[in-house]
Amino acid sequence: MRFIKTQTLAGARIGVISADGRVEVSYDVDRLEPYFGDDGGALAELGESIRADPASEHDFESLDLLKPVDPVAMRDFMIFEEHVLPAWRMQGLKRGPDVWYEQPIGYFSNAATIRGPREAIEIPGGCTNMDFELEVAAVIGRDAVSVTPTQAARHLAGFVILSDWSARDLQFREMDGRLGPFKGKDFGSSLGPIFVTPDEIEDRREGTGYDLEMTSAVNGRRYGVDRWTSAYWSMEELISYSSWSSRVEAGSIIGSGTCQGGCILELSLRSSPEEYPWLVAGDEVTLAIETMGEIHATLSASAFGAWPGRRSGYTENEVTSA
Repeated sequence: MRFIKTQTLAGARIGVISADGRVEVSYDVDRLEPYFGDDGGALAELGESIRADPASEHDFESLDLLKPVDPVAMRDFMIFEEHVLPAWRMQGLKRGPDVWYEQPIGYFSNAATIRGPREAIEIPGGCTNMDFELEVAAVIGRDAVSVTPTQAARHLAGFVILSDWSARDLQFREMDGRLGPFKGKDFGSSLGPIFVTPDEIEDRREGTGYDLEMTSAVNGRRYGVDRWTSAYWSMEELISYSSWSSRVEAGSIIGSGTCQGGCILELSLRSSPEEYPWLVAGDEVTLAIETMGEIHATLSASAFGAWPGRRSGYTENEVTSA
């Protein structure tokens, strides 16, 4: 099944995309999350019930599309080796650090600032190096506690496109302090319009991913292209690792990290900053994955300047003894 959420005169409503691309919209169902928690049967029944008796039918592009789910938490990883290789090579490395190949590497982000597929993204105060990141996100359908990669598949409700917007100058400055990313990331992420259940793309499964094309564009110019099959780690492995000696709540999302060609930072390292400049207010970004639709986001100028509490820097007079 492929689900969407759209704004109607009656409020937010769930819809199902039919084989011909038309969307059938529910009379009263406004959230997918109540249909999580099993092996996908409840979602399948929901889709069939909407198809059997839709409130209305629409062309996909005519809808006022909302984010299809409202995540309660967000973890993000880095599973595409070709994406990060240019940065490693700039550090004199031929490959990544051993730990990257031994276990997934990720961090927590901010679920409270996740936007919909057509919402504008405000550049954060003080940022001059604004970037997008094309990713796929797994949506967790039931709580996961110390599950193995094999068991993790039972906790996966579906997939959506994810853009982890990044203020690169803020990100790298704070990471000089040996923690982060934090303020370089937490101002906004975007979800794509279509929630795709695993059975919908099972015939495209290949290795650690799915044989689906992932593309990015800015102001109508194609920037990068990759296929999900190039991922080093699978979504099941990310779910398992996240849950180990911990708890991943139903309704959480887990991001893959950027695919090859999926951000300006990587593309500028491969080519030049002149060919791939940082985003500015007014730029229009389009991020797409086959079967999952597209994120269309326009960048807007910051309503705030740089953080006003910044100090001038270290001085000997500020050192205190424990």
